[in-house]
Amino acid sequence: MPLRRPRIKPRTYQVEALEWALKQEQSVLCMPTGTGKTIVAGLWIRRLLEARKARKALVLEPTRFLVEQTSKVLRELLGLDARPLHGSLPRPERERAWGGEVVVATPEIIVSEWERFKEEGFDALVVDECHHTTGQDPYKQVVQRHFFPYRLGLTAHVPPGRKKEIEEYIGRIRCWSWEHPEIARYVPPYAAEIYEAELNPVEYKLYTEIESRWESTRGRNRALLGLALRWLVRDGAESLRESYERSRRIRALLSGLEELIFHPDVRPAHKLGALNRVLLDHEGYEKAIVFIDRVVIARLVSKALEGWGHRTALILGRRQVEPRAALERARRRGVDVIISTSAGEEGIDLPEADLLIVWSHTSSPLRFIQRLGRLLRPSPRRPQKAVVFIVTPDTVDVDSLIDGLSQAAKAGVHVPVETDTVRALIEKSRHRRLLEPLYTRPMPSDMLAQLLGAPRERVEAGLRWLQEHGYVAYIYTPLGKTYFPADRPDLAMRYHGDSLTPDPLATATVRVQCDDGEWKGMRQSPYTRAVTILRRLLERCRRFKTVKASVFFVDRGLVRMKTRTYSFPVENYDLLEVVARNVYTRV
Repeated sequence: MPLRRPRIKPRTYQVEALEWALKQEQSVLCMPTGTGKTIVAGLWIRRLLEARKARKALVLEPTRFLVEQTSKVLRELLGLDARPLHGSLPRPERERAWGGEVVVATPEIIVSEWERFKEEGFDALVVDECHHTTGQDPYKQVVQRHFFPYRLGLTAHVPPGRKKEIEEYIGRIRCWSWEHPEIARYVPPYAAEIYEAELNPVEYKLYTEIESRWESTRGRNRALLGLALRWLVRDGAESLRESYERSRRIRALLSGLEELIFHPDVRPAHKLGALNRVLLDHEGYEKAIVFIDRVVIARLVSKALEGWGHRTALILGRRQVEPRAALERARRRGVDVIISTSAGEEGIDLPEADLLIVWSHTSSPLRFIQRLGRLLRPSPRRPQKAVVFIVTPDTVDVDSLIDGLSQAAKAGVHVPVETDTVRALIEKSRHRRLLEPLYTRPMPSDMLAQLLGAPRERVEAGLRWLQEHGYVAYIYTPLGKTYFPADRPDLAMRYHGDSLTPDPLATATVRVQCDDGEWKGMRQSPYTRAVTILRRLLERCRRFKTVKASVFFVDRGLVRMKTRTYSFPVENYDLLEVVARNVYTRV
């Protein structure tokens, strides 16, 4: 099947990297974060497929989020038949994924379905974040057990201690400096990464049991069960156990779950393995700061890291440690990891760090921004610093991370996590629960809250987030604001046709805000003329961030005015038509 044309033009340095990699056949591209390594890899795959040098390509990604993100980029921007493959997909979807010309997968799923993998005859391999290809990692197992004639590694940093192994298993390394004149303008001041820390089956069972109680409880007890969920997946089981032992009310709410809470397979801190991996992957950092909310987990992590050869300093607040002595230790040359609770977020002059690790997520914009401030500005020796978020997938921990990123953006702090990564996160979050019922039929927030058994305030906050990010839209109906999936405007037409029937005598003044913030609009016009003008404006702007309208209806000889605001992105004609119809309809 012929490949679709790419929808992106490569930059000069990307072409240079592509041609070098094709000539080498087995190579590693080391380029700063934000320079488009995935684009180079997609073009590399295209060229091999077009020249019939390769029949089928495998792309390895360390997390499910990156699997979903990369497969989408390869499909939509580079025209490849790229299909995601990971353990969270149901078996029929996994089976279909194997049929793709390009399979984007986690190394764990390849190892677990090894016989199926061997049947497909892959001959080209892309290893993203290839610094993982060492030790007993599943990455290394894949490249050791199968010969790929064509191999391409991608990384932003080659740890000195891993260089030999990476070259042995993938190929020759070439690095493009952040100082390259063509590259410098694309490099953000720091790189943002997301590492996953999955729950094991027993831990996930405990999580779902608490979640089930949370869903069927109201009032203060519901709030406490919500905290229990967060202690488990945000911090670790040891923090849940500590709260269970200290609080009679928590013990009553979790009664009957003791066997799971204290089960030997429930790890005290399930994010510890991911933290170790972060530190190994960022070999060469001078100081790392790890933000952990619970003191019991902070102490546990410090002890584990000391056992692995790190030197740590604990910043836990005045009641836990003497501040002056703690800061003095944190500044010592040999101390490489500072573990801080919220005590280190403000009011304490922590040492400058080049690696910031967020273990416990917060949706508070102030706390989120204060943490990021600990990276300070790039230094000449290490120009690009890193912030890493460790998240527990398929849990409320994802929601906290999404909310933190969103609130930071509102406050004007842009965290360089790619849009597609955030979208992949949403697919694993509670926000998705709000969206799914709307694919059945549009409904107002109070009806959705009743259906989900959730507080209306929480549902409305989630809907606001979804509409800001282009997942849901709404129209005005006799029920109030009625929400529907932004990619399914036909549902609004099907279920609320009465609220989408323009009055031929109505006129409206409409203003739209384009992506660049500029407002454009039209004077009082009837529906048919307005649609023509709005289509032209959308073609010019490509996307409306907001639509505001003042509509005038003639009622028994009197002119009546209504104002309507649509605070969600409009980027296609189908959604624009639904909005325009709703503006001109008497509701």
